[in-house]
Amino acid sequence: MRISDRSPSDTMAVQVFEAMADSERFAANPFHRCAGPNCGLVKGVNNRWWVMWSSFGEYEAPVLHLAPWDEALIAQEGALPVCGEGCAQRLQSQFMGNLRENEERRRA
Repeated sequence: MRISDRSPSDTMAVQVFEAMADSERFAANPFHRCAGPNCGLVKGVNNRWWVMWSSFGEYEAPVLHLAPWDEALIAQEGALPVCGEGCAQRLQSQFMGNLRENEERRRA
């Protein structure tokens, strides 16, 4: 069905669905657990938390990202809540180890 073939009620339903999807995507989760190895601390009102995620960068290589806490970032798929520097360093080490391990597997 083309957009021009839609009835006004169909168009309204699509707009409502899209608005609901946007609001659900950025709905604040009141409970965030630190993704650091053996941590699991629950986020309180402390603003010193971080968000980590990985992506495949423009140079066709895995990239690890770290940013100050942001509700919009943490709502994205694959984003990890991190309680502080120690857990961020452990996750970075784990990320680096996984990359090396995968490289060795590909060579074998």
